[in-house]
Amino acid sequence: MNHTNRLNRFLLAATTLALLSGSLSLTGCEGKTDGKEAGVPKKVPTVAVEAVRREPIARMLDLTGETVAVESVVIWATVEGPISYCPWREGDRIEQAGQKLIEISRDLYRAEVSAAEAAVEVARAKLEDLQAGTRPEEIAKARETVRQLEEAAAFAKADYDRTAKLVESGSLPGEAMEKSRVEHTGEQARLAAARRHLEMLEAGYTKTAIAVQEATVKEAVAKLDLAKARLSECVIAAPFSGTITRVHVRTGDMAAVKAPLLEMADLSSLVIRIAVPEAHASAMREDMAAQVTLDSFSGRTFAARVVRAYPELDRRMRTRTVELVLDEPAKLMPGMFARVRLILESVADALTIPQQAVIVTPAGGQIAYVVADGKAVQRKVKVGIEQAGRVQVLAGLEPGEKAVVTGQEKLKDSMEVRVAEPGKMPGKSGPPASGPAGKKGGNR
Repeated sequence: MNHTNRLNRFLLAATTLALLSGSLSLTGCEGKTDGKEAGVPKKVPTVAVEAVRREPIARMLDLTGETVAVESVVIWATVEGPISYCPWREGDRIEQAGQKLIEISRDLYRAEVSAAEAAVEVARAKLEDLQAGTRPEEIAKARETVRQLEEAAAFAKADYDRTAKLVESGSLPGEAMEKSRVEHTGEQARLAAARRHLEMLEAGYTKTAIAVQEATVKEAVAKLDLAKARLSECVIAAPFSGTITRVHVRTGDMAAVKAPLLEMADLSSLVIRIAVPEAHASAMREDMAAQVTLDSFSGRTFAARVVRAYPELDRRMRTRTVELVLDEPAKLMPGMFARVRLILESVADALTIPQQAVIVTPAGGQIAYVVADGKAVQRKVKVGIEQAGRVQVLAGLEPGEKAVVTGQEKLKDSMEVRVAEPGKMPGKSGPPASGPAGKKGGNR
């Protein structure tokens, strides 16, 4: 009996389990759908398009710089002393190079110049005498001197002979003969010297004597030049015509060696100087076009061009210095802040599309979709210059084709699409991409 009851309970439980399983299976089948039942409309994505068009495009580099004067100088003192001349104020015009700017009073240097000039005159006078030779009156005077000395020597010899005889006879003492002999010898010596002087006068001055005097003249002139050079350092002249930009001293101040006195600049030599990063340094070239805006000329943009690119980089900042000039005249001043837009590359009739129309594939390629016959057609594209949210198309698209610019994220090749009316694109598109990569998505 107990066995029969257990069997009945087991059969009842099995039957209940089977009924529950069938019920769950039927419920699951009723909930499944493949979305393809009759009567369900097919969903077509809506996209916005823009025509591929031709227009100018350029690659730009935005930098900042300032106006500087190429011809500018700081005037320094090389001597010490009180300043006796300095009438300048900032903004004064220096009309020509060589105009006196500063004078430092040094009476000692003026006295040295005067003494050196006198020494030159003396040396030149002596040289002229040597070069002119002996004057006739000097020769006549020397001859007369020789004649007189000959007579004196003859008298001294006669006196010496007479004294010798008297000493020998004992009429005079021996010391009288010695005295007479000394006098006779002296007269002979004076006569010999006079004859040599006469011979020199008659022969004229030697080449050696003249050469020595010529060297003396050159030495005196060199000393004069040195004295004048010292004096010239007291008067400082303008190296070029220009404008006084800063005055450090006034008349009566004491000038010190290597202390600045004035600053001046040629305002016609103003350029705009910028520092170009190393990544773009090699692209710099003369006559490269640029656009310049200056805070002092609000609302105006000036056309400019590169006139100089320095031959080396700044080793500390890793930049290349470049100078530009404006193509039209403008009243610039040193120190003005400038915003410069260099035109690195430009194309006058480039094919362009909005930058957000370009999609980057996982493999690194670039694609875009165009709408043709109601379908989105995938194109491989190659892009170039980017400017102001548009990008140059080098290959893959033709002028006039309708490129998808919004709603292309989930598109596939040959998918049916609906083109929205301009300005009525439903939903909100994301921000445009910031580089040639565009947006990621599309057919993988």
